[in-house]
Amino acid sequence: MPEVRIKKNTLLKLARKSGIKRISKEALIEVENFILELTERISKKAIDFATHAKRMTIKKEDIELATR
Repeated sequence: MPEVRIKKNTLLKLARKSGIKRISKEALIEVENFILELTERISKKAIDFATHAKRMTIKKEDIELATR
């Protein structure tokens, strides 16, 4: 599977929405890595919940449980 990357403009929008006016390239890379790691962790937990329920489809409830 190809490596997933978040577009720079998307990261900048998220940063500005949270009140950041200026952000370094290194900080953007760290934010991107954090978001990707968090997403992967939540996804793995959601898969476990769906598997436990004998489903192959991840549902909203699985994500909600995974984020607790």
